[in-house]
Amino acid sequence: MKIYRNLTQIKKKESMGRRFSLAGLAILFVGLLASFVPSWIPPEPIQTGFNGFLQQYWSWISFAALAIGFMLASIGSYYINRFARRRWPGSRFFERPDEVLERAMKGFDDKYSYFAMSLPVGYALAGPNGVTVFAVRSDKGRVVVNGDKWREPFSFGRIFTIFAREGVGNPAADLEDQKQKIRELLGQTSGSDDPQAPIEGVAIFLNQEIQLELTNPTVPVLRADQIKDYVRARAKQVRLSNAAVRLLNERLVEKATYQEATEEA
Repeated sequence: MKIYRNLTQIKKKESMGRRFSLAGLAILFVGLLASFVPSWIPPEPIQTGFNGFLQQYWSWISFAALAIGFMLASIGSYYINRFARRRWPGSRFFERPDEVLERAMKGFDDKYSYFAMSLPVGYALAGPNGVTVFAVRSDKGRVVVNGDKWREPFSFGRIFTIFAREGVGNPAADLEDQKQKIRELLGQTSGSDDPQAPIEGVAIFLNQEIQLELTNPTVPVLRADQIKDYVRARAKQVRLSNAAVRLLNERLVEKATYQEATEEA
């Protein structure tokens, strides 16, 4: 499998996440200090200058810092969950989400190309099965899917991790948007005589502790350890010719932004 990874973009977003997190913690600390103003500066007598400003507006500063700090910390968690390395439950590896997905597909031959943050979509795989785009989620816990409805049942444990969670969102809607971007990238139109490769979407859950409850999902919903069997089964159904696979890979590589292509068997 050939790998086209935009490591510069991944590192940039990871760094952005850490900066947002640090900024959020710093602002929360300012809010904490502001809450001590009444004990440091007694309400009487009324003072002037900076002390007077703190004396009058300390409560507003504290509440504003609380809101802004949590918002920045949440944004930081969003980027860190998607682009930073960490140890995954049940695994001895310390990996980013793109590396977890890569390892799950280890063993594909050089007819397959894996694109990580190098196309207008986050993650995509091109090969004998056409193009597969992935809606990747990293959280653990229960996820209930009924048709096109996605939800995470309430649990007390989620309260303590609310700002560190990625959230399931709506992978089906994400995948439709990604498929449209790939169609535009390949120049596929409904009236074209050019052979068109199938484009499909898959929701992937990377955390082994995920508990999936599926009832007629509108898109395939898989754990990372199921993706290889799924792709191979789809390749047998689609049966693209070697020439079509080669052309598809070449077109996507031309459009991709990456630092260095690697090959892994």
